Amino acid sequence: MKSLKEAGQEHLNWTQPKTTHQLFELKFKDDLFGTLLFPKSVGSFAEAETLEGKWTFKRVGFFSTRITVRKSGDENDIAIFKPNLMASSGVLEFSDGKKFQWHAANFWETKFEFKDAKEEIVVTFRSGIEEPKLKDWFKTQARVEIPEQINDFTELSIMVLLGWYLIVAFQMDSSAGAVVAAAS
Repeated sequence: MKSLKEAGQEHLNWTQPKTTHQLFELKFKDDLFGTLLFPKSVGSFAEAETLEGKWTFKRVGFFSTRITVRKSGDENDIAIFKPNLMASSGVLEFSDGKKFQWHAANFWETKFEFKDAKEEIVVTFRSGIEEPKLKDWFKTQARVEIPEQINDFTELSIMVLLGWYLIVAFQMDSSAGAVVAAAS
């Protein structure tokens, strides 16, 4: 696995190697930069990893939903994401007080961004990848764009992983809602 520092100005791609598995890989060509795994087919718990560290994400609460970010194997939250009414926007707050805004950057929700307190983009997610193949049509994928002025790669790693987690979880929730509606 390579560090996000080594990605430079290349656009990374979140890909799903197998449609039947909830494992996602952050890659540029054949180089692996991170992974996100939902170990169970149901539930919100996910394991995430880059060279900068390993974390877990889990949605907790019912009426006051939030997503916890923890170092793998630790019980203390290092960050909490609080979604607004819909998961298409919200605030990521680290335990040191730093906050980042998450939002859909277009009407169709095919582009998402994390912005810092100065409203500067930290990371952008765009639906699809640069070189799609026919076999990838039914897989969840996105292109990740990182501005070159980023220098805290631990926070960046968490945002690259958590942003993808939010997109995948939002899609899983939408799919589950569609199944329930169809069965009614």
